Amino acid sequence: MRQSQLSAAIVLLLLASATAVAWAAAARIATAGFTPPPEPGLIYTVINYSRSGGQAQHTLVSLDFGGVRRDLVVPGPYTSNPCFTATPSGFALRLRHNQPDSPLLKIATNGTIVRGPYQGDVPMELLHACYKLVK
Repeated sequence: MRQSQLSAAIVLLLLASATAVAWAAAARIATAGFTPPPEPGLIYTVINYSRSGGQAQHTLVSLDFGGVRRDLVVPGPYTSNPCFTATPSGFALRLRHNQPDSPLLKIATNGTIVRGPYQGDVPMELLHACYKLVK
């Protein structure tokens, strides 16, 4: 009797720890910061979709740019799209820097930040069929 209670306790402890690890992996957030040069231009950040079971999911992005906060959800490709399971797949986020100042840009996402943020030319990832431009 005592042996079965001990076994049950060990199994519950293992399940609880596995659940905690799964929650931590699901709640993984990628962050990046960037201080642009004091000149107007376009700022790009390349982000891969968040994935679950090898499938692209809706990706959450939070921006804080010079005190202005913006949250957006970038929908993943539909199941009939080959990019739904293809890797890499994602989007290039474009922000417009209009003022000749240098406010701090902070980006947080549940996807994977591949490149950026940077101010300059259009990223090469947009030549890939499984990347799209998000404004």
